[in-house]
Parts: sequence; C-alpha cells; structure tokens
Amino acid sequence: MTVTNCPGCGTPVGPEDRFCENCGQSLLVQRTPLGGPTLKPAGGACVACGGEHVGADGFCEDCGRAQPSGRDRMECDLGLVVGVSDKGNRRARNEDSMAFGTVLGGDAPPTVVAVVCDGVATSDRADSASQRAVDEATSVLLDAVLENGDPTAATKAAVAQAISAVAQLADPNVPGTAPSCTFVSVVVTPTEVTVGSVGDSRVYWLAAPDSAAMSSRMLTADDTVAAELMAEGLSEEEANAVYQAHALSKWIGADAGEIEPRVVTVAPGGPGHVLLCSDGLWNYVPDAAALTEVMPAEGGMTAAAELTALALKLGGHDNITTVLVPFPPTGGEKP
Repeated sequence: MTVTNCPGCGTPVGPEDRFCENCGQSLLVQRTPLGGPTLKPAGGACVACGGEHVGADGFCEDCGRAQPSGRDRMECDLGLVVGVSDKGNRRARNEDSMAFGTVLGGDAPPTVVAVVCDGVATSDRADSASQRAVDEATSVLLDAVLENGDPTAATKAAVAQAISAVAQLADPNVPGTAPSCTFVSVVVTPTEVTVGSVGDSRVYWLAAPDSAAMSSRMLTADDTVAAELMAEGLSEEEANAVYQAHALSKWIGADAGEIEPRVVTVAPGGPGHVLLCSDGLWNYVPDAAALTEVMPAEGGMTAAAELTALALKLGGHDNITTVLVPFPPTGGEKP
C-alpha cells in the first residue's frame, strides 16, 4: 500500500518517507482515531434486518429498529482489520469500544493489533473507561510492533497502560463507582497470534473451510465467578447455579486490585480469521464451531456486519462489538 498523503494531517509524502515531516506521524501505521472510529453515516440499509425502507424518523419500516447514531453505531474498515460496535436493542447507550491498527512496511512484517473493551454497566462512566482503555492499549501495541518488541511483553504493557488510564477516570469522592471495563487484545503476525485478556470479552480462532489450520476454538478464558469455580473442580451446572455466577472476577479499573492478564500465543498453521467480541455477540453464539458456521465466507466488513446483525436478530440485549482480522495478514489487500 503506497501512502501519498499523511493519514494524520494530509501533507503529501514520498514513497520512501517513514514519518510525516509536518506532524511526525508514522507513515507505516494506520489506526482508528482516538475517541472512536468514524461513525456510521446516516441513511442506508437497516443495521438490523438489512431492509432498505428506513423512514425519515430514523426507524426501519420493515422491522421497526431505530437506526443508531453517534457512538450507538461505529464502523471502521482498515482492510486487514474491520470492526462494528452497536449499542444493541435494549441498552440506552453503547459502553463497548474498539480500536485497532496495522503496520505495513519497514522492518516489521505485516502486523495487525486490535483491542476490544466492554464497559462494566454498574460502574461510573463505563463508556469512557472502555474507550480510554482501547485507545491507550492500541498505542502501546503499535509502538511495540514498530520497535520489533516481544508481543507477550507488549500485551502486558498494554494492559498496564489501560489500567493506569482507566484508574485516572475514577472520582475519589465517589467510592464504589470506579469506571471499569473488560479487555481483550491481539497482535497478529503472518505466523502467530498473541492474545491478552482480562474479564469476559473473548477472542476466537475461526478456521477457514478445508484448511490445514488448527480447529476453530476460543483463545481466551473468562474471568468470572463460575469459571473460577469450575477451575477449582465444580461442574459447569454447579458453578452456574451459584449466586452471581457470571459476575466478573477480574476487570480493569481503579478498584480492580493487582491484575495479571492472561496471555497466550498460538500458531494457527493455516488460513482463517481472528474474532474479538464482547458478550453481546458470544452470549448468543458461544461455541467456536457454531461461529465458524455462521461466519460469512467473504470475511471483511460484510462478515462483521452480518455477525452483528445476527446478535441483533437474536435479541440484542447487550452492546455488541465484532472485530475481525484475517489470518495471515495479507499485506494490504482486503480479504
């Protein structure tokens, strides 16, 4: 991909330039903007049913869905990584956030980094917490890729920076309402996927049909009361029957205590997609094999939008965030 203008300030740049002489931005990096990706423009097809009959009042005449605006619906397509975040059918606002970026050229191989955070609804300023966390963590991960840093160390540093940034949002005069969120991240290179997680947002590996890659599977483990009880030996049925079984046991926030993220690295060994999502999607389709079956073959924004639409169709009780990265990264061409 040839950059002819700086993506930050628009200044013309040469094919051999690594940084913009006007604003200093790296020309090897594309990323979602701070504060959230470009908002979905008004008009077009219904985000829930795909119908073309959206009235002037903002409601779909086919299914009745109110069409979102502002943070209610965010979309971004960087080619090697796409994402959709939607407030769902029942929530008053979208407290999920996503941020991602690519590094193409220079000494690093084609690499994608992505972060999804789900604001804890019972905490104060949950949307601000999730957005601050994804922005800060993505910056750390992109800087590490540019410096050829170790992905595991970079993931831990990204979580630490997210924790610090979210903790600064807390009001010391209002105890018990510290802004909080979950956290998942990926660093995707042509050979490996490094995953970091805190809380119950998830990362899945979805193998391409008939590929020699490892089978589809969840790459994260939930940090919930039920999951920890099952790790201690309780059956799934017993653990899920416990009071507040699905409450978080780990999260990011000023009141979270010392947090050590789960970090794993896998080598898929063949083509597929890496999916990051909040529980607004996986609550409806939690099984990796089932997600693979409903995953549109073309991938890209079509797939992210259709997975989001599926969650909306099945109820949309929570905010829904869907981020997809093709594996291996294709060097700048859309999958």
